[in-house]
Amino acid sequence: MMGLLFDFSRLLKKYSVDCQLIRETGGGKYVGGNWVPDPAGKPEVISGAVIPMQDRKIYQSGGTYTEQDREMITKTEIPLEPAAYIIYHGSKYHVESENDYSEYAGFHDYNLKRVGAIDRSKEH
Repeated sequence: MMGLLFDFSRLLKKYSVDCQLIRETGGGKYVGGNWVPDPAGKPEVISGAVIPMQDRKIYQSGGTYTEQDREMITKTEIPLEPAAYIIYHGSKYHVESENDYSEYAGFHDYNLKRVGAIDRSKEH
């Protein structure tokens, strides 16, 4: 096997922060005609560089992304199905899409769509 064409490991390590990854279980049931998903799994701590969404990407998205959204560059592979969420700095982000650069650069680039703030008053 050939080595990586580009090695960003030092740069990624320098700018990485810990955040929580929450994966949906994909299960659930209908209650009174409404789908009720099973509770999400336990949060996992992962590391990655969480950066503001690039202006170019916001513009090209045609309104899909805003300045509240983020990109995450990480060595961790995050399955997109069922849904996955990142908790970072009091906000919850849905993991929307991936650019897989793992084969030649050793990382994954994810688009994160902000879906809300975390209610810290319920934490004790």
